[in-house]
Amino acid sequence: MARARKTTAGRYPAPPEKAPPRRAPPRRAPPSRKAPRPGKAPGAVWRPGIGPRARPLVTLLSDFGAGSGYPAQMKGAVLRALPQAAVVDVSHEVPPFDVLAGALLLEACVPAFPEHAVHVAVVDPGVGTARRPVCAVDPRGRRLVGPDNGLFTPFLLPGSRVFRLANPKVVPHPRSTTFHGRDLFAPVAAWLAAGNDPARLGPRVEDPVLLDWPVALRRRGEVRGVGLVPDSFGNVITSITARDLAGATVREVRVGGRPARFVSTFGDGEPGELLALVGSGGRLEIAVREGSAAAAVGAGRGTPVEVSLDVPALAPEATPATLGKSGMPRSSDNKRRSNRLYHELPVAYRSVGSFLTDWATNISQGGLFINTRHPLPVGTNVKILIQLPMTELPVHLVGRVTRVTEFGNEANVMPGMGIEFTDVDAAKREQLEAFVQKLRAELGA
Repeated sequence: MARARKTTAGRYPAPPEKAPPRRAPPRRAPPSRKAPRPGKAPGAVWRPGIGPRARPLVTLLSDFGAGSGYPAQMKGAVLRALPQAAVVDVSHEVPPFDVLAGALLLEACVPAFPEHAVHVAVVDPGVGTARRPVCAVDPRGRRLVGPDNGLFTPFLLPGSRVFRLANPKVVPHPRSTTFHGRDLFAPVAAWLAAGNDPARLGPRVEDPVLLDWPVALRRRGEVRGVGLVPDSFGNVITSITARDLAGATVREVRVGGRPARFVSTFGDGEPGELLALVGSGGRLEIAVREGSAAAAVGAGRGTPVEVSLDVPALAPEATPATLGKSGMPRSSDNKRRSNRLYHELPVAYRSVGSFLTDWATNISQGGLFINTRHPLPVGTNVKILIQLPMTELPVHLVGRVTRVTEFGNEANVMPGMGIEFTDVDAAKREQLEAFVQKLRAELGA
């Protein structure tokens, strides 16, 4: 039998190629079984509106007490509607019915969570009454669900939206008039965490309830505030913020008349020593090293807190601060009747949400200019509290932003916003005019 011929490579020729057998295309796994993308948590589920692979997240805050069964019932309502959700307890130890304490806790805790989280807050003395159930959406898109009683004040800033929970196609009818946390707020939070649009919940609320948010008043060289609430260590949170102290050196702090040493951290103090420091939430706190400030000095809500500052002198402003580039003209009536005077005066103001504190200048009975690096948009309506030296209580005013000067402008003009008063009665106009005339006389202007 003849031998097969070898190839030049020393190998026998390959037999004729056969067509490969046909194979069925590989079956794709269901979307829920796909491997997560690199850097994404295993088992995460994508939901519309909350980012790729982000697990739905709901937080709970209440005054129910951690030892009660009410928080567990709220968790059950969330998980029954959205089993894959993560549910986190912020706190259930808010002092009963203390809406301000709940709002301060939200202010401190909500920024620590991812922005796709939905926050349920129930400190609700008016449950079952005519108070409105709402969903608040702050300018960053963070969603908070609960009663419309001021609990969401820190987040009701310009650009926020509030919706009433009223759409029967989306909002469940509560089984109980006394437990809206379980029957109403928790199911709605689960619905939102699944990626649904808050605008479908019901009509816009244009007048959400706002707390009289406690603020500090800063005069040159001094900041005055009050104690608000103690934390679990007895450290007393105050109405004075890091912003109130910015640009100055703290020289002395007094709490209810007692001196407190200003330090950077708790360990800088001696055991039992009364201290003051800016806490992790950005507010001035009163503390006792390894003790309780609330117990030691009775530093609770309303306790006066005074801070003395070393403030660097301000350079004189050569250009009138109201000559910003953008804005709407003030009315001719305001221009004609208002005597203006450049003078610094502490002022608190807000559009919606928290009061902010800055310095007012160019004051008249028709308006003022607020020196701030973060002016509100032209046309914004604002509420103003200004403490005139000749009046015992702050003067409450309402105005509208008519002119804005941005920080770092080409003309090197003081940044801020010009405000025209829109609702000032005769008595307040007389107070403002008397202040301007008195100051003119004293300065010889």
